[in-house]
Amino acid sequence: MNKRSDRPSGIKKTVSKLAASASIKTVATPEPAMTPEMEKLLEATESTIVALNRRSTAQAHELGRCFFEAKAIVPEKRFGKWLKGFSDYTVRSAWNYASIYERLQDYRERLEAAAVSPTVMFELAKGEPHLVGAVIDRIEAGERLTAKAVKVALGIAPKPKAKSVEFLDLGGLAGLRKASDVKMATDTAEFQRLTKSVLAEVEDAVKPLAEGKRVVKNSLAAMIELDCRHACELLNAIIAPLTPYAFDERRTWRPVELDKSTGWGQAQKLLHRLGMEPDWPGSTEFGPWVRDEVLPMLRFVVHGEPLTAPGAAKEEVPPLMDIAEENVIPLPIGLGPVADVGGDLHA
Repeated sequence: MNKRSDRPSGIKKTVSKLAASASIKTVATPEPAMTPEMEKLLEATESTIVALNRRSTAQAHELGRCFFEAKAIVPEKRFGKWLKGFSDYTVRSAWNYASIYERLQDYRERLEAAAVSPTVMFELAKGEPHLVGAVIDRIEAGERLTAKAVKVALGIAPKPKAKSVEFLDLGGLAGLRKASDVKMATDTAEFQRLTKSVLAEVEDAVKPLAEGKRVVKNSLAAMIELDCRHACELLNAIIAPLTPYAFDERRTWRPVELDKSTGWGQAQKLLHRLGMEPDWPGSTEFGPWVRDEVLPMLRFVVHGEPLTAPGAAKEEVPPLMDIAEENVIPLPIGLGPVADVGGDLHA
């Protein structure tokens, strides 16, 4: 019995000695010198990796083309279900790849030559053209920019980190103002994100007009209608005070209609209308309306470009509240009041 019990102890000692010997040899043994054959193999490996990265860049552009073509056909509400039917891509990933195809075509050869990764291109696609070119110049000069570094270079503010909700426990006017500031920052950032996306879609949609072709109404509606509806809701929450119904104090208060002679008044009116595709003009007037009214308004909202004729509109649009109040029914904030006349919504 004793001999059997001694055997494991002897094995442990032997293993310990071998391990110690191996450890000493590893430390004492110098690294082997790099032979010419090894250097050539390493160079070939590096070239292969770069070539694969370039192929990945090219594939990202081709994927973007596929998703871009698909989103013009598949309604937005069904796009996620369509993706899940044959792939593991999320809607967000599909939109990111589509943005590479839509906004980085002019830089494709340079991006492939530099083997820029898809994640970096996702961020590049969000930038202004003159800034995108400058960032690619830096990459070509040898800088290895991460997606985070590209965001900084393009002036894209990082998403705010999750903030503590302790301010919601602060009472009084100071606490109310703190909570209001947090909400305002969040709503404003989301409003900018939505309107930038809508502007990009509209700018692409009006390109056929230069060739004498029409703007495809259904395709544009699928891309921007919901975003415009949400943007209108956010705009009302940010700058339109609430007011009660004069004839019924029990009803939900509604956002005030802004002065239509002002830029933001026009933005409120047009975003409201853009969020309701049935209220868009017919096919004949649609293209000029998008080019002459919608596009300048979006550039005012996103870039601050002045409107050429504040308050002027080629097509007279019924105002949000230009109806008798006794015929008004309440809607969720942002959509404005509407006449009880069979569901027709007027911008």
